[in-house]
Amino acid sequence: MNLKPVKVAINGVAAILLLISMTIAQDIGHLGVESDPIPLVQAKRPQRKLIARNSSRGQAFPRPDGSSKELIADLSEVAGSNPQKSGGSKNTGGSNPVGAPATSTVIASATKKVEPQPVPSKPEAAPKPAAPAFEDYLINAEDLLVKGDLKASAAAFRQALNLKPDSNEARLGLADVLNDSKDYAGADAEYQKVIAQNPNSVEARRGRADALYEMRKYDDAISEYQSAIKAGASDAGVFNNLANAFFRTGVRENRDRAIENYRKAIEKQPDWADSYAGLANALRVQKQIPEAKLSADKAVQLAPNSALAHSVLGRVYADQKDFARANEEGNKSVALAPKDPFAFVNLGGILFMQGRYDEAIRAYVTAQSLDRNWAFPRNSLGNLYLSVNRPLEASEEFEYAAKLEPRSPVIHNNLASAYAKLQKYDAAIMNYQLAAQYDDKNPNPLSNMGVVYVRQGRYNEAVEAFKKAVDLDPNNALFLTALGDSLKLAGRKKEAQEAYKRAESLGGAKVKKK
Repeated sequence: MNLKPVKVAINGVAAILLLISMTIAQDIGHLGVESDPIPLVQAKRPQRKLIARNSSRGQAFPRPDGSSKELIADLSEVAGSNPQKSGGSKNTGGSNPVGAPATSTVIASATKKVEPQPVPSKPEAAPKPAAPAFEDYLINAEDLLVKGDLKASAAAFRQALNLKPDSNEARLGLADVLNDSKDYAGADAEYQKVIAQNPNSVEARRGRADALYEMRKYDDAISEYQSAIKAGASDAGVFNNLANAFFRTGVRENRDRAIENYRKAIEKQPDWADSYAGLANALRVQKQIPEAKLSADKAVQLAPNSALAHSVLGRVYADQKDFARANEEGNKSVALAPKDPFAFVNLGGILFMQGRYDEAIRAYVTAQSLDRNWAFPRNSLGNLYLSVNRPLEASEEFEYAAKLEPRSPVIHNNLASAYAKLQKYDAAIMNYQLAAQYDDKNPNPLSNMGVVYVRQGRYNEAVEAFKKAVDLDPNNALFLTALGDSLKLAGRKKEAQEAYKRAESLGGAKVKKK
């Protein structure tokens, strides 16, 4: 603990205050650790109509036909230019064939003027085939896309754009191919060019939102999904993905927005298990366990072989302390998807809740090995280490997670809690401030920050932090009690007693006047 040094007081009152300050500094508030939302299934973008490819089949973009006679050069020689090859008669010494008039040939030769024979011309060369047109590249790109050759398809779309840079059709095709190839930054750049020319392009807005989501730019993804909906997107998938983005921000008030949009997705497509699983997860995190259970059961009913559905149902059972069923569902999820990091990280959570720490660690490490760019398994393992008082290892996991998702308020809050346990108070405060900045309606980072200020002996700053927490959650007796403690330590007794009275009226512990 890093309290400011206090000289031993001469009178008993000062000594009592010193004892109180040290006790409160240890016990005040709590260093809350929050769980990261589990990942959710993103709906695939609706298949874009391949306009050029389909039109070519109806001859909208006629291409040269290699079998056309007009494209075949006439290589025959000029008629009569070579009697030896033209089938003409050959005179063999002036004698005539039997039965032919004896004078016919001689008279013709004597009376007809002999014209000079033309010099045989060289055969005409075949015309060079025309260079591929824009439509040819576009059709080829879409044919390659259908065949699954994404790299070649992207190259063909680029060739089409070289001929017609202002073609939104070609650019949108290129963006979609880059998105499917997981070149999300490249896809984002191309979608933005389409949007610049056509701000109401549903396909570009939706595609860009998906790319931003994969880049973990959840706030930007939310904005694009909303723009796509405004432009006319209304399928279940766009509402499901918007819900996922709301939930993945980690922002407390966005959880209710996620629930709202999962419900819209289900309304659009009542038989879609993934939306029920997403809804169940959001309800679970919001502590609405009975409805979460109903949604998870529905997801499993609709998709008995869905690893996501079984995994979420397992977590709901764990929240209900029904660990036998939780273990069964968690293991079933892993059996259905043995290479899916999500199944392992959720199984780790179920084991963690039972205190089976070694098994949980193995599950989390397996999840990390299956997806090294995913922050959630790192955050989850950090939570486990923090709970078993291994703060150094916890901080290492949270630091790694924060690099993967630098704007996650949950991860920064947890990293700060690890630093606080390591008595790295300045680093802890900085990360609590980031958590509060990224989730400005969540009082927990502010309350946790107040605890650290108290431990540093910065009582007035602690008072301000707890006041902000109370402003966000005015009916939280714990926050009010902590505010009263910090006010007392700052020598503001009257204000402290008012805070204690408010806390007591809300069910908080009664505090004796000192």
